[in-house]
Amino acid sequence: MRKLSNFLKLNYNQLLRISKKITSERHPDYEDLLHEIILALYRKNDELINNLIDKKELTFYIVRMMINQYHSNTSPFYNKYKKHAYFKNVNDIKEIYIYNKEPTEEDKEKRLKWIEGKLKGLRWFDVQVFKLYYKENFSLNSMSRATKINRSTLGKSIRLIKNFLKNERKK
Repeated sequence: MRKLSNFLKLNYNQLLRISKKITSERHPDYEDLLHEIILALYRKNDELINNLIDKKELTFYIVRMMINQYHSNTSPFYNKYKKHAYFKNVNDIKEIYIYNKEPTEEDKEKRLKWIEGKLKGLRWFDVQVFKLYYKENFSLNSMSRATKINRSTLGKSIRLIKNFLKNERKK
């Protein structure tokens, strides 16, 4: 761990600049990305880290970790910082999600009305599955058990609608 600490002291500013470039300075907490990586490094096997330092490959390893953490929606960084900390503006409805704050029932109803307006003309099955998922807060497993419809079929319908709505929101 001593080698890692020394490496980080010497290269912190360079790694911070790299983190800034990876996030395109869009994420206000680009430092958090680097700090998540540092925490992950300290959890890694000492032998692996020391070997990477000796081969002068640790910077590359850190950059790959940052890229993966920043772009993956299953990473600890995403779950901690990006998932809930964003602003949306849809038809003058402003919703602010800040770290695990759940939207109110009123917010959900407004959002559902917007969604229903956007879903006109799409396949009935996909729309109904998404409504159950969104409004009733079903998980895929519980929906599959309740409807006797294959979990992957339900998941495909939900993903289709989510992607459609994301594209509509960007317009």
